[in-house]
Amino acid sequence: MRRYLSMLKPYKWWVVLALLMGTFTVGANMGLMSTSAYLIAKAAQHPYTILLLWVPIVGVRFFGTSRGVFRYLERYISHDVTFQLLKELRVFVYRHLEPLIPGKLGSYHSGDLLSRVVGDIDVLQNLYLGLFSPPIIAILTFVMAVAFMNVFGYPLAMALAVFLLVSGFVVPFLTQWMANRTSGAMVRARAALSTELVEIINGNTDILALGQEANHLNRLQASIQQWTKRRMFLHWISGLGAALMQGLNNGAMWVILVIGIALVSTHHLAPVLLPVVVLLSLASFEAVNALPAAFQFRGQVAEAALRINELVDKRPPARSGAVRAEDILQQGNPPTVVFDDVHFAYGQHGPEILRGMHFTIAAGTHVAIVGPSGAGKTTVAGIVSGLWPYQHGQVLFNGVALDDVYPQDLAHLVSVVEQEPHLFNTTLRQNLLLADPDATEAQLMAAVQMAQLSELVSTLPKGLETVVGDQGAQLSGGERKRIAIARVILQNTPIVVMDEATEGLDALTEREIIHALRKWAAHKTMIWITHRLSNLDAFDGVIVLSHGEVVESGPAKDLVRQNGLFTRMLIAEEQSVTWTAAKTPHHVASV
Repeated sequence: MRRYLSMLKPYKWWVVLALLMGTFTVGANMGLMSTSAYLIAKAAQHPYTILLLWVPIVGVRFFGTSRGVFRYLERYISHDVTFQLLKELRVFVYRHLEPLIPGKLGSYHSGDLLSRVVGDIDVLQNLYLGLFSPPIIAILTFVMAVAFMNVFGYPLAMALAVFLLVSGFVVPFLTQWMANRTSGAMVRARAALSTELVEIINGNTDILALGQEANHLNRLQASIQQWTKRRMFLHWISGLGAALMQGLNNGAMWVILVIGIALVSTHHLAPVLLPVVVLLSLASFEAVNALPAAFQFRGQVAEAALRINELVDKRPPARSGAVRAEDILQQGNPPTVVFDDVHFAYGQHGPEILRGMHFTIAAGTHVAIVGPSGAGKTTVAGIVSGLWPYQHGQVLFNGVALDDVYPQDLAHLVSVVEQEPHLFNTTLRQNLLLADPDATEAQLMAAVQMAQLSELVSTLPKGLETVVGDQGAQLSGGERKRIAIARVILQNTPIVVMDEATEGLDALTEREIIHALRKWAAHKTMIWITHRLSNLDAFDGVIVLSHGEVVESGPAKDLVRQNGLFTRMLIAEEQSVTWTAAKTPHHVASV
């Protein structure tokens, strides 16, 4: 937790000012209550001149006004400090997460990750307001209240000190002890609930198709009950703490009243000051009333910090990052890509997906990678782009190991069209400009035309300014893929990886895009990953994978004559097309 408190160091003087404003607020409240009590008591004695009431009247006005001013300043400054801490937290977490994505985070469910980087950070952002500030203000107020009460009498000060200590430390420690385990369990229950919700939302189509909605709803209901049960228990403890605090507050008032009456009867306290000490004791409890909630909050903060630490303390893949992109691109030529005995598995104990993969893609050539499902095609794309750290072997760009490339330069070397490209809920223009924020209008339109998006743009109500919806919900799968292709064109890197880039497109559009991209990438190294074997004659070569190994390679026309895996896959694809056409009504098949 100390590492997160240290994030407040650049704002330490603002923290000090916020603490002073909080203390002054409570002090002004004590001044207002005691001065008001004195004014009423003095007025009840019917003084012979109104001038005797002038000072307490001014005091009431001053403390009443200053209390509002101090409270406003305390809220303004403390919330500004909280927002600064939130900024530092998010930057800190995302900076540590970036090198881990996705290789070191594959074991985490997306809902759990979402809970950590949103819910747990929201808990930690209240580290100052909810946990750090209340005890300090309470200690400062304790000293001020006891010192002020001592002016009226030592027994009064001691009685107030005892009640404040019990209220400020015994009750909060008791409630913390009762809530300690439940606070951490509630954070974990919230994470489990988030995981279940994300799984249901993202997989609702499959869940409904497989008739599993009852099972998932039952699990969701169980998660809600677990979270609700813990939250209700914490609210019960909060209510108990509030009841004890109120009882001690009222108890302190009666004890102070009894002691004050004794002091008045022995002429050690002026009668007019009796209501002053009583109301002063009531006002002094304002600072300690927040302590039970702060002590309970400690369990949530500790659990949230533990969950965030579990992420940020993971070690990223070992990379020296010493070589810059310009050093790899020799005289402007595209790099040669080499896989030399590359082994890869998802997770420490997972099965090997790539088993000693060897292949070379010469500089400036365009090669298609094909193979059955699970052969390792998408894994190759993830490794080339630097997302997945391989366990053994080497990936070389112009003889330079991928691990030696400066991490920030990878985006200038490799661009990827993923199987499921991400689109943000903003305009089409902004989604395209992610690849190159400085792209001109001419460059944008050229990329749109090359990706076969011109017709789509012309039909959209606002053209490039049309909002595409969350994850591109307003678009078809093929249109989302073409937007991703346009982004790769704008990114304009020397290595281009297309992972199922034309999936969802008809054969004619696919061939047009392939030829357009090949022409655009004439001086680039292109890796075209696909499960469809049509149009492979357009590429310089084909690499066939099976069970994480290269089993065939060469031009498509040569592979057909080898009667190997490629030939069998081609025959199976042709038979599938023939079977589909035979089962399709004639008027649909002819279309």
